[in-house]
Amino acid sequence: MRKFTLSVLLCLALGSALLTPAAAQSERPGEVAPARSYAIVNARLVPVAGSPIERGTIVIRNGLIVAAGADVKPPADARQLDGTGLTVYPGLIDAVGHLGFAPAGPATPPAAGPVRATPGTTPPAVPAGGLANSTRPNGFQPELLAAELVRPNGDGLEAARQAGFTTALTIPRDGIVLGRSAVIALAADSPREMVIRTPVALHIAFRVVSGGGYPNSLMGVFSMVRQAFLDAQQYQTHWAAYRANPRGMKRPADDPSLEALLPALNRELPVVFHADTEREIIRALDFAQEFNLRPIIAGGREAEKVADRLKAAQAAVLLSLNFPKRTTAFAPEADPEPLSLLRARTAALKTAAALHSAGIPFAFQTGGLSPAEALSNVKKATENGLPAEAAIRALTLRPAEMFGLADRLGTLEAGKVANLVAVRGDLFDARRKLAFVFIDGAMVNLRGSNVTPGDIAGTWETKDLKLTFSRENNELKGKVRVGDTDVEVRELRLGLDEDASLSTVRFVADLPRDGATRAAIFTGRYTNDELRGKFTVDGRDEPERLFKRGTAPTATPGAATTGNGAGAVFDFTGTWNLTVSFGPQSLPATMTLRQEGTNVSGTLSLGPVGTVELSNGRVTGNRMEATARVDFGGRSVELQLSGTANGNNLEGTVTSPQGTAAFSGTRPQ
Repeated sequence: MRKFTLSVLLCLALGSALLTPAAAQSERPGEVAPARSYAIVNARLVPVAGSPIERGTIVIRNGLIVAAGADVKPPADARQLDGTGLTVYPGLIDAVGHLGFAPAGPATPPAAGPVRATPGTTPPAVPAGGLANSTRPNGFQPELLAAELVRPNGDGLEAARQAGFTTALTIPRDGIVLGRSAVIALAADSPREMVIRTPVALHIAFRVVSGGGYPNSLMGVFSMVRQAFLDAQQYQTHWAAYRANPRGMKRPADDPSLEALLPALNRELPVVFHADTEREIIRALDFAQEFNLRPIIAGGREAEKVADRLKAAQAAVLLSLNFPKRTTAFAPEADPEPLSLLRARTAALKTAAALHSAGIPFAFQTGGLSPAEALSNVKKATENGLPAEAAIRALTLRPAEMFGLADRLGTLEAGKVANLVAVRGDLFDARRKLAFVFIDGAMVNLRGSNVTPGDIAGTWETKDLKLTFSRENNELKGKVRVGDTDVEVRELRLGLDEDASLSTVRFVADLPRDGATRAAIFTGRYTNDELRGKFTVDGRDEPERLFKRGTAPTATPGAATTGNGAGAVFDFTGTWNLTVSFGPQSLPATMTLRQEGTNVSGTLSLGPVGTVELSNGRVTGNRMEATARVDFGGRSVELQLSGTANGNNLEGTVTSPQGTAAFSGTRPQ
């Protein structure tokens, strides 16, 4: 087996060194890669710490930014990435969220009967999610440490990376006193490597949690939290006295919940109060004043109404981008929205600008929205008075300052961690295109940039319909069989869904409906084996249909027929001249195949890469699949090839752990 360096392997997987920036995504998030040096050249740089640089270079080495500026020369050993037309920002920071935790398991059935507290006794412990050994009522778990719960494959990390977020403050979702948050990197090999700082803050949400137990009212919640802080003060006094002179004193009982409150009481740790309305924010600030806490408000939808109180308390705001929405879809016959809701929706768009004008520090949080949608909402804030530079700061340097990490995060400066995002277009526009994301100096595999729609050619069948797709002279065509009639489709388009996890198909076909022929619009998503979608006729959606890929696609010229009754099987034998494409760039390749029945073997030759043996090849209809293994760094990596033939034309994909590239070509006659 031929051995390849990592860079050569990436040439095969993505055509990396020869491709455009959008195509050169080469490292999987969370995977340890050899130390690398990169230089993004000819890009617009937004350092945040200073004025934008219209044409500059940024150099990354060993996970750090080593230089950034207009006069920076890329080192000879750096891999150069063309940044023409791109704007480079510091990696985005989600100021508070719930990223990185293991997916929730099945809910634990509640105990029979309500859980109640008996006066004079400790309420039964009902840990939120069963995550800690709490001595307090349901939802009260300040001893939780987010740093001990995050996982490299945890919830939400991939979507955040794909939107350009590189760092986040994270805390478990459920509870009243949620625990202590951590700042994490959104790509790493282990939980230990994810954690940048812990603990960062104690988090409190004055709300009733589910479960039917104590406290079961907002007044009860507030009383419980207040009593806990009073108990913590007494707990600290007792322990101080015991440690000073234990002789003749009974040792106080350990209480991990009260122990976890002490850093907040001693102003060593800020307290993040999750509050949106004016009343909730005032309640939180009053509570902080009573116990001399360092308050931060998370949510803050009506924060501008209490700007004076926030300023007096020196409180920052982690402002949610989850703006109020209509509660129902718009319809002419629908009742008008209440005036209060209309005002709330309008006012929320202006909160960031109001805080900026008042000089109150704030950072943006996604607020439960998808990261991409949250970024689009930043644009709404800028359209309502927030300066664009302040918006960028609220996603970069400002949260880094709040969390005591401005010495390593939040700007494009030498010595900072190499977290950055390069974008084509406006960062806050829904049409933005991410070209690069780096986390700790490692390039993120941007699926939206290096994934092409999967191969759809062949037949797809359900009980009453059959779809057939084929390519003629590189043009994709399709038809729908209804009974014995074939209906040609039009406006046939392939794409990817929002998170680039599934391929999509859309077409229009004139189909019989209610005794007439009507235009039916089909939209669906598909994998290698299944296609799910529905027709829409005259604006009405029909039930979803499940199509299975046919085992014997329509035979094409050059097909051979097996003798086992399996139907037409294409003969792939011969030499195929291919082009491996990624974005606008391409590499020539040659694939030589030998076929016996449904088994296929051969070689793949790709320019600077050389020749790779293919194995485990098989043919189904006019579709072939094969694998190849290459070794580098003592590790064996599998490449997977999949292609569909139509006559002497072949299209497909080659996939490695680093990504996917498309190929197409012909077999000379």
